[in-house]
Amino acid sequence: MAHPETDEPDLVDLGMLPGPWRAFEADETLRRDFPLEDLDDSDWPEVIVPGAWRSNPAFADTDGPLLYRTRFTTGTPGPDRRTFLEFAGVTVQGDVWLDGSYLGPTEGSFVPHLLEVTESARARSDHLLAVEATCPPIGNPDEKRTLTGTTQGGRGIAPWNPGGIGRPVRLRETGPVPLLHVRMVCTRATESVATLAFRAVVHTDHPRAVVFHTRVRGIDHRHRQPLAGGENRVEWSVRVPRPSLWWPTEMGDQPLHDVELEITTEDGQTSDRVVRRTGFRSVRMQDHVWSINGERLFLRGAIVPPMDRDLSRVTVASAADDLALAREAGLNLLRVLGHVSAPGLYDEADRTGMLLWQDLPLTGGYHRGIRGQAAGQARDAVDLLGHHPSVAVWCGHDTPDSVDRTRAVARQMDQQIPNWNRTVLDRTVRRALIQADPSRPVVSHTGVLPNPPLVDDATSHLWFGWYSGRRGDLAGYVDRVRRAGRFVSAFGSQSIPERSPALTDGTLDPDKWPDVDLERLAHDYGAEADVLVRRFPPADRSGPTEWAVDTLRHQDRLLRVQIEALRRRKYRPTGGFTLDRLLDGAPAVSGSLVDHQRVHKPAYATVAGACAPTIVMADQPLESIAPRSTVSVRVMVVHDGRHPIERCRVDARLLLPDRQPHGDKPSSDRAPAVARSWGGALEADSVTPIGTIELELGDTIGTVVLELELSVDGETLATNRYEGRIGAD
Repeated sequence: MAHPETDEPDLVDLGMLPGPWRAFEADETLRRDFPLEDLDDSDWPEVIVPGAWRSNPAFADTDGPLLYRTRFTTGTPGPDRRTFLEFAGVTVQGDVWLDGSYLGPTEGSFVPHLLEVTESARARSDHLLAVEATCPPIGNPDEKRTLTGTTQGGRGIAPWNPGGIGRPVRLRETGPVPLLHVRMVCTRATESVATLAFRAVVHTDHPRAVVFHTRVRGIDHRHRQPLAGGENRVEWSVRVPRPSLWWPTEMGDQPLHDVELEITTEDGQTSDRVVRRTGFRSVRMQDHVWSINGERLFLRGAIVPPMDRDLSRVTVASAADDLALAREAGLNLLRVLGHVSAPGLYDEADRTGMLLWQDLPLTGGYHRGIRGQAAGQARDAVDLLGHHPSVAVWCGHDTPDSVDRTRAVARQMDQQIPNWNRTVLDRTVRRALIQADPSRPVVSHTGVLPNPPLVDDATSHLWFGWYSGRRGDLAGYVDRVRRAGRFVSAFGSQSIPERSPALTDGTLDPDKWPDVDLERLAHDYGAEADVLVRRFPPADRSGPTEWAVDTLRHQDRLLRVQIEALRRRKYRPTGGFTLDRLLDGAPAVSGSLVDHQRVHKPAYATVAGACAPTIVMADQPLESIAPRSTVSVRVMVVHDGRHPIERCRVDARLLLPDRQPHGDKPSSDRAPAVARSWGGALEADSVTPIGTIELELGDTIGTVVLELELSVDGETLATNRYEGRIGAD
């Protein structure tokens, strides 16, 4: 309800009270008795609220349900004042009792619920709060019945139960007309005017007139509204002249503004108030070419799974550190994969200018019974996050179809056949998102090949060099099936971190090598173990350490080749990408660039180079070179900057090995066989072919090296280096 940074005197966080929360695993007897005040809970373990119950050692292996109890005190509400318990989110369902009486249910890990306790607060000051939280384990993965998304496991994410009171519980006092829900989105923003659209849900016990006061940048807007008795929905808009526009970090500044919404009754008394911090900007997408405030931007992104499997442990500081990792890797977009993250991520993304691709908590297959719940959750997500300028796009469903792990890309014919998840559920969610928020693009699903008539409604997952094929095959596929390359929302290769617990806990036992505990690798670390052993046969390696190093080396090379291939095809047809993935929230075997301890993998530095705003590259990169052939390489510069570079220089050197067999020298000791230089200008937001460097190899064997350097006014702006082995695959 209120902005998390607002210090409101009438808000009390129950989780911070001296009286502890206690919990116990539910059984039928306790379910009947646990709301009762005379129940002795002194031997129940203390637990942290907010938090997932599995974060507490006493419940580390529990699937629940769990029964929670705590005690608190209230003052007596004054005349015409109302008191509410606010649950900011219970994973995934909750039933709430106060002082032995049932208050009502909650549902949704990020959905706030207000339960009125005015009469109880008037009757007494000491209270017992009892909550039963339920989060059932996943049964059939193709017919899931709870909307927990990737918080309960997934590709590269070990199964885990996120159940519990995961967000704060507060006591809130209001006047006679509380703001039950507030939605605010910036529907239009130019240098001359911005428009904020509001939707408020309020409640009054009898008909009355109220005034909604909206204050932003010195503007006090008043909207008078008669209310009927009961729940009312009110919509209005506010125009803000000459706004300071919010930009992604590489395009400009990030001015943020507090928007105060206050509701007053007919006698002028304040009844309720919330504050939302927002920025003025517009986002548009056409053919997956994206623009912010009317200026085109190529999206260089990465997937972010839950930053911690217990999202309550994600703080503003830890989110800031993770966003810094993304910026240092050259990224301007993060795809929040299959979940709604902790508030700190969105606040820090707003502050630092990182764009967010927001998935809903839908991943894989679902039972038909969740259709209405999924549509409601879409609207709730807009209520919660709609004011954040960093949220650039809504995405309804991650990978709605079953994945064939023997194919780099799904069969087009398979995905053109209608099914319930992709055709019915995803269209329902898309419609709900568009109706709730007309200000942002909506993508129905990822991992689905775009097909007419709505080619913008899906994005591709291309697993060349992982599920099948070679890393270089992605470029040719995108050239043949251009719509599949408009936005690639997942690609990469899983790798085993150097410090992975799998190397020390017996999962990868050197004494049993080459036997690998594939089931444990998949269950405990989220690995696609069948693909790992097919791509990297253990029998061909001396032990687990060499196996892990080979996975890291393969990931490093694959990401470089494929990122450069997509950037060379900027807007023709590619509007951007999100690689798999920036980080892990728990020990994992995944496509991450840094592990769960935030230790960099080799691919991190490579991605940072490939995702720099301005890069010089080869088309195609040197890899396998035929003997006695002619090496011919096109040199290109990709410049994502908003401003042109008027004068630059590109130097290219091809270096050959010593002409004696197997006599390779370090490149620093070799004389270039051929060198070329070019000078000129680079247009803003461009891909510029520079020239071609070529050389006949003759009888040369060994490693060929290509070195590239881009300089501006004598200062090096970007470098690149390629190695190709003559006669090697």
